[in-house]
Amino acid sequence: MDHVLEAFLASPDEERSEQELGDLLARHAAPLVRRIVSRRLGGPNSDVEDVSAHVMLQLMVRLRRGRADPNVAAIDAFASYVATAAHHGCDHLIRAKYPERWRLRARLRYALEHDPQFALWRAGDGALICGLAEWRARQPSATAPSGHQLADVANQHVRDLLARVFQLVGAPLDLNSVVTVAADAWGIRQVQHDDSEPIEAVADPAPRVDAALEQRGRVAGVWAEIRDLPIRQRHALLLNLKDDAITVFLTSGTASLRDIATALDLPVETFAALWNELPLPDNAVADRLGCTRQQVINLRMAARKRLANRLGAQANIGGLRAL
Repeated sequence: MDHVLEAFLASPDEERSEQELGDLLARHAAPLVRRIVSRRLGGPNSDVEDVSAHVMLQLMVRLRRGRADPNVAAIDAFASYVATAAHHGCDHLIRAKYPERWRLRARLRYALEHDPQFALWRAGDGALICGLAEWRARQPSATAPSGHQLADVANQHVRDLLARVFQLVGAPLDLNSVVTVAADAWGIRQVQHDDSEPIEAVADPAPRVDAALEQRGRVAGVWAEIRDLPIRQRHALLLNLKDDAITVFLTSGTASLRDIATALDLPVETFAALWNELPLPDNAVADRLGCTRQQVINLRMAARKRLANRLGAQANIGGLRAL
């Protein structure tokens, strides 16, 4: 157990434990979460505030569970746990709001993990570091090449781009820096369109306001149908969604964290604690429902069939393609 948790876990009563929890989060968690989220998402903006708040809620719920339930695994490195939670929170947002950048990141990560000349590992602050396999013990460089230095690398030739990046830098790099370089080299948008700025000519422009509103309406229709599913079908479907489809409901404003927890008949604290574990494997969902893995699969198939009958192509939007 990490020593910074000792005072909180050893508190003699609930009032004292809540005081210790507040101090623990304020002193040891909040600054680290804010630093990581700001670095990943680009400084002060509403996304930084929302993601930071969500990560802090998860941490609060997890710490309370750890104190109340001796069967919950102890946290032996609190700073690493906090950093990982912060990175996961950023990953959820990026995957939902910036799918092109997320797909590029996934392709780069796949090459780094499966090509023996490359390696991917975590730094002490939870950041993913990448480089040549023999560089694992080296510190990452703070300077990355610019996109124009990679202009001659063919579009989407991921391994060629990685080899060139590491040749230019001569040291490991933060994975997010490599994603930014690749996105710049290949003209992949990294941010959503801001209506206050001129629209540049791009291959994949942001949707018009009317199109965005139409899409939000379709997401709301999908959510309404999911809420009408039998409770066990909701569990089998929502807790196993791929591609962060749940995040689509949150970021579109269709449903809040509390709304989704209510749809699952769970306390919001319990659902928040599950967030980093999603999607749950069928065996885990079966344990929660007190049934077999095959019954979970059958429940999810029944839910999908009902949604397909009622919604047709409406469910085939954004992250909800996984339905």
